[in-house]
Amino acid sequence: MQFTLSINQVKSLEWGLNSQQALLFAFVYSCPSWTTPVKTENGIFFALSKAKIVEELPLLTDKPDTAYRMLKALEEAGLIDLSSTANITLFRLTKKAAEWNKKEDGSEKYPTTPTSKGRKKIRSTSDKSPSKVGKKSEQGSDKSPTNQDTSNQDTNQDTSHSFPEGSDKPTQSGTLVLVVDRAEAPRVEIPADMPGPKDQTCKTFKAWANYAMAYRKRYQCWPVWNAAAGGILGKLVDRLGVDVAHSVAAYYLTINDARIVNDCHSLNNLIAKAEAYHTQWSTGRQMNSRTARQIEDTQANMNAAQEAARLILDGEKRNAFL
Repeated sequence: MQFTLSINQVKSLEWGLNSQQALLFAFVYSCPSWTTPVKTENGIFFALSKAKIVEELPLLTDKPDTAYRMLKALEEAGLIDLSSTANITLFRLTKKAAEWNKKEDGSEKYPTTPTSKGRKKIRSTSDKSPSKVGKKSEQGSDKSPTNQDTSNQDTNQDTSHSFPEGSDKPTQSGTLVLVVDRAEAPRVEIPADMPGPKDQTCKTFKAWANYAMAYRKRYQCWPVWNAAAGGILGKLVDRLGVDVAHSVAAYYLTINDARIVNDCHSLNNLIAKAEAYHTQWSTGRQMNSRTARQIEDTQANMNAAQEAARLILDGEKRNAFL
C-alpha cells in the first residue's frame, strides 16, 4: 500500500476538494509513474482499478464503489478524465491537474533530480558525516527530506518509530505530508516470545495474535498454541470471515460469563458459539447466564400477565393465578 502522500492544501482548497478527495488525488497524481499506459481512441490513459485504490488507500475506503464515486468527483473537478475497458477503469490527468506539484512561479516543488551546484558547505548532519546523524536537526531543516517524492515508495517501511513533533503540520509551501500506516501491519508491536505462527500472511495469524494478546492482558500469561488451537482458529476464520474473526477473538476475552471465566476463555468455548459472540461484538451487548435468566424471568412474568388478562376477558370467576 502507499506509505506517504504529499497533499497540496493550497490547491485542494482552491479546487474545492475535501480531505478524502485530496487524499485520493495525491495518490492518483503519482500513478502514471508506475501504472500501465493503455492506448485508446481518445489517446493514452492509465489503468487504475477500484480494487487497487482500496488496496493502496485503506485509510480512504474499503468499498470499491465508494472509490469510483470519488474518482467521478475528481473528474467533475476537472482534474482527471475517465474512461474504461471491459475489465478496468482508465484515467489520465488534465492540464489543470499539473498545477498540483507547482509553485506559484511554475517550478516544481520537489524536483526529482536535485542539483548540488553552488553548494559551498555540507552540513555536519548530512550523509557525508554519518557519525553525526541522529542529533537534533537544525532549526528550519527538512524533517524527512528523502520522503518528499510519493511515487513507488517502499510500503514495507517500519512505522513503529515516533515522528518528530510538528511533522504532521503543513509546511510553508502549503503541502502536508500524510503518513498512512500499512493495513497488514499489527497495530501494536508483537512480542518476540508470543507462541504460534510468525508469518503475518498465515490464515490464522491475525486471529491468533488478537486472541493471544488479549489473553495475556487478562491472565498475564500466553495461551497454549498447538495443532488443535490452529485448527479451531482456522474454523473461526471460515465461519466469521477473515475481516472480523480477529475482532471477535479479542472481544471474547472481555466476556465475564461465569462458565467462560471458569474455563479461562478457552478456544473451545469460542468456536462453540462463534456466531453468538459475533453478534455480541457487533452490537456491543454482552450476554451471560445471569442476563439470560433475567430475560427469561421477564418473559415468564409477561406470559403470566397475558394469561391473567385472557382469563378475565373470558369471564372466569376463579383467581387467574390459581
